[in-house]
Amino acid sequence: MEHSRLPESVLPPSQPTAPGADGPTPAHSLRWLRLAIWGTFALLATLIIAVTTSLVSYDRDQALRRSESELLNLTRVLEEHIARTFGEAEGAINEIAGLVAMRGGIDAFGPGELQALLHQRVPHLPEAETLFVEREDGRLAADANSDTAAPDETATDKVAMPPVLKDGFDIGSPGHPQVGSRVSTPLTRQIFDAAGKYLGTAGAAISHAYFGAVYREAGLSDRDTILVIHATRQMVLIHHPQKDAVVGTPAPLPAALGASPGVRSLVLTGSNEADPTESIRAYRRLADRPLIVAASRPVEDALADFYVHRQYVVAAAALMLTLLGSLAFSLHRFANLRDAEREALAELNASLEERVRQRTEELEQSNRELLSFSYSISHDLRAPLRAINGFAHALAEDYGERLDATGRDYIARLSRASLRMGELIDALLKLASVSRQALKITPTDVSAIAREILDEMAATTPERLVQYHVEDELLIDADPTLIRNALQNLLGNAWKFSRDSRPSIIQVGGRPHGEEQLFYVTDNGIGFDMAHAGKLFEPFQQLHARSGFEGSGIGLASVRRIIERHGGTIWAESAPGAGTTIFFTLPRSPAIVRRPRARPTD
Repeated sequence: MEHSRLPESVLPPSQPTAPGADGPTPAHSLRWLRLAIWGTFALLATLIIAVTTSLVSYDRDQALRRSESELLNLTRVLEEHIARTFGEAEGAINEIAGLVAMRGGIDAFGPGELQALLHQRVPHLPEAETLFVEREDGRLAADANSDTAAPDETATDKVAMPPVLKDGFDIGSPGHPQVGSRVSTPLTRQIFDAAGKYLGTAGAAISHAYFGAVYREAGLSDRDTILVIHATRQMVLIHHPQKDAVVGTPAPLPAALGASPGVRSLVLTGSNEADPTESIRAYRRLADRPLIVAASRPVEDALADFYVHRQYVVAAAALMLTLLGSLAFSLHRFANLRDAEREALAELNASLEERVRQRTEELEQSNRELLSFSYSISHDLRAPLRAINGFAHALAEDYGERLDATGRDYIARLSRASLRMGELIDALLKLASVSRQALKITPTDVSAIAREILDEMAATTPERLVQYHVEDELLIDADPTLIRNALQNLLGNAWKFSRDSRPSIIQVGGRPHGEEQLFYVTDNGIGFDMAHAGKLFEPFQQLHARSGFEGSGIGLASVRRIIERHGGTIWAESAPGAGTTIFFTLPRSPAIVRRPRARPTD
């Protein structure tokens, strides 16, 4: 067996030395070597334990964050589904209430006419168990689930129900007198004639079984729970998996969420009085209804994969500690082989570093997959959207003559809604691409880009009378592709919202602003109330959607991301009817890239 050469500091002297002469003895050298061996073992064991503990803790945090993100995305999807479901029911109730108000009261309908109207509407509302109309004194006038008209009871048989509100819908508690079931939620609207006289109430019973069928198709985990909570009454309206005993019971909201509409989303981990099981709970408040969607998952379920992986990590760490201890013991007994064993220890350290590197790569890949989650969801939605749109067109072409005007209108709405959702998906993908695209900083002529965009707009709409002016020499070091994207959105908004002005005036300019360059785009359009300025650069926030101005609500959110990625800031100044000016700043040098900060003041 070949031995490595020992360092000269621990070799025995070539000639005997007298007692007390300088230089360490072999026994002294070996003793310090053994101390160094066990000291090294203790250090490496501590390192392995620390690395293992850190990896286990990081894996646990990542597993919880993945579940939190999944539940939060689930609540956003459920928010859209519930809003669409209640919106369809509200449309039918509005139609019935409008007919009653137009005729001046329930008694204006002939025998069985109102009953027939409800029978005609309810098959088009799969989410509604029934439609009903109550008189002003609370008596039932008609019910879609009844084959005959409601009996004409005397006024003394019911206690009069005075009107509470003249506009909007009321989401009641399960067990409404005209619904009579804990597995349905009443949605009602009071009816008034043109003079403001209270005529009665129109309503629908929203079926809990309908929501259960839809949520089962979502493929949730067996222990995942979905709740729909009345935000004002703090009461459970819908529970999935369906539990009739829970429906109608109190559901206290977290203090951070409360009854204030200022907080839309919230994710909490822990237990509460209603459910002692430690769970991850995600809450999402509907924007225009007093409803809150909650989705929960037990922490044990969220960490199921983590527990399996932790066993492998701990076993690997224990194996490494065992091997390291055996190595140290061997070095202790065979000090003359310390050089060879030192190489083995170096190999073991290299193996440990490789394990850490591989695990770090796996975690980075997991993060990248999580970032692409929303992108994949957007792509997966296209196939069902195309199917919805295709079947809607086929239904209109093949069976349009058999449908009445209402049916054809429903088909047209379905087609428009699918196209609208496709546009929103495209907008989301564009927004995601803005965040992923790497910056390529080059000298950029903002003036030339703005003129090209405005000239293209003028060529596409030659009938518009538009006066626009772009200042010269607006130069900056930036990514020209992203800057063009931002200017297209800003100038497109200015062009759109100034369409009613005669003439339309659009200006693009800039000036130095400290260490930055300030740019602005101004128009003489309809403007907006600065009280809503906080929503302007948020996705899907459209301040003029009801004024006939179409859009996806993504454009200004993309602009904000582009500006902030360059290290700048963006804000708006406007007033109703006085036009709008969008300001944004960019660093003069590409080396100046900072986090977004507060809007600068002049």
